[in-house]
Amino acid sequence: MEHEEEYKQNRTAMKKLKKEDTMILIIFAGCLAMAVWMLVAFFITQNKMMLLSFVLGAAAAVTGFFSAYRKDSALAIAAGVLLLATIAVMFFYDGFSVLGVIELAVFGWFAARNFLNIKKYRWLEQQEGFPQFEPKLREYDTERERRDLSDPYAEKMKERQRNSADSMDEL
Repeated sequence: MEHEEEYKQNRTAMKKLKKEDTMILIIFAGCLAMAVWMLVAFFITQNKMMLLSFVLGAAAAVTGFFSAYRKDSALAIAAGVLLLATIAVMFFYDGFSVLGVIELAVFGWFAARNFLNIKKYRWLEQQEGFPQFEPKLREYDTERERRDLSDPYAEKMKERQRNSADSMDEL
C-alpha cells in the first residue's frame, strides 16, 4: 500500500480535470451558439464583420472541442487564438467595448485552462495507475502477473500429465 496516497492525489486531480473539461466543453458549445447567432445577424444586416465573426467563432468552437476531446495542446493554442480573434472582431471593430473586455477575459481564461488541463492530463498519463488510480487494481495486476509466471493449477496439471499413464493398457 505504499502508493495509496499518491493514487489518491492523482485520482483527485483526474476528477478535477474531468470536471473542468466538462465546463470547457460547455463554454465551447456556447461559443458555437454565439457563432450561429453571428451567422443569423449576418443574414439580417448583411454586415461582413458578422460573417467573419461566424467563421472565426465556428473555427474556435470546433478546434476547442477537439482539443479538449483529443487532449491536443496545439489545437488548444489554436482554439485560444481563434477565440480571442473572434471576440476582437465582434466587439472592437467599431471601437472600445466593456462587454468585449469582459468576454475577452472570460473566454481567454477558459482557453488558458484548456491548455493547462491538457498539460496536467499528459502528466497524469505518465503516472502509474492511469486512468483509475486504484490500488486494488494494481494489486490485482501484480497478482495476475505472478500467477501467469507460475500458475499453480497449470503446474499441477503438468505434474499429473507427467505422472499419468499414456494408455489404458498400462493401467
